[in-house]
Amino acid sequence: MEAAQIDDLAERTLEVVAIIDAAVSPLGIHPVVVGGMAVYFWTEDPAFVTYDIDVVMATPDQLSTTLAVLGFEKNKDGRHWSLPGTGIFLEAPSVDLDADAVVKKVSLPSGRVARVLSPIDILLDRLAEFQATGHQLVAQQALVLLSHVTPEGTDNLRVRAKTRRVAHALDALSQLATELAAGREPAESDELHQIARLALRAEYTFKQP
Repeated sequence: MEAAQIDDLAERTLEVVAIIDAAVSPLGIHPVVVGGMAVYFWTEDPAFVTYDIDVVMATPDQLSTTLAVLGFEKNKDGRHWSLPGTGIFLEAPSVDLDADAVVKKVSLPSGRVARVLSPIDILLDRLAEFQATGHQLVAQQALVLLSHVTPEGTDNLRVRAKTRRVAHALDALSQLATELAAGREPAESDELHQIARLALRAEYTFKQP
């Protein structure tokens, strides 16, 4: 696949996904980039570079046949494919997006179009994962994504955070972001786990306003 030779990581990823989209669209499938690659695309932060491509899409039997025509090899679990000789690894961890998810269509230099989960939705996903795990990398991703939220997007983020039951995690990381901007040292792993535990407890203990 010629797109696999593109030097720019984000462009290469989206070109590959756009080619897959064109090939599998007759099956009614339109892959949406999520996960770490979506974080990297929206933040352009080299700390979040990943070569794995997570997409949300259905995985019927015909999918692997179509992907095989493009050169992909299917792994045994049925949700992972690799493109030999390229380092490209495709995974479909889920079939459906959240009901309120917003998908952005990204126009590429080739004229193709790829679908990427919106930055607000990726942030909400990171907040949910942080609240559940307290993982340091996830917190770092959420903090950087928070810094990209526009004033116009703040109200929408807060409303949707309440719906997703991550409002307390949003508040806690927003406060941490303010403190970091004021010069405090980055939070260590133990502190982040404590923040996540408190947010999770608050989310499911107190009624939301």
